[in-house]
Amino acid sequence: MLLFDWRKVFYAASGDPTEIIRILRMLVENRVPKNKFDKIYAYSLVNFTGESFLVHPERLLYEGYKYTHREIGIYTALASLRPLADYYAYGKVSLDLLYVPDNIKEYITDNRLLSVENNELHFLYERSPSKKEIH
Repeated sequence: MLLFDWRKVFYAASGDPTEIIRILRMLVENRVPKNKFDKIYAYSLVNFTGESFLVHPERLLYEGYKYTHREIGIYTALASLRPLADYYAYGKVSLDLLYVPDNIKEYITDNRLLSVENNELHFLYERSPSKKEIH
């Protein structure tokens, strides 16, 4: 499980989906910059801790080659809207559509990582993996 502050990630990356993935990969894989010229050096100086969460970020990054950077960025942004208390109390990894801003709803239908069922937004890589999906 990865706890992070979405706003810090978004502003550090200046909204660039490629940089957002670079930051997520750094946080998930505990990467350390090789030197001060490494692209993650500036990000390694920022504290990204927060209450946004991804339950299985390693699965998302491992399967990330199948999706565009934009899809992964939208997936991460919408996942950051979920209440952490709901996850701790009930294990809930979906998001009620009431929490999704109206101007973002148009991006949900185009994203292969997201699905809507029973007025809840479901995230493809947030559920527990089956035995077939474990690497």
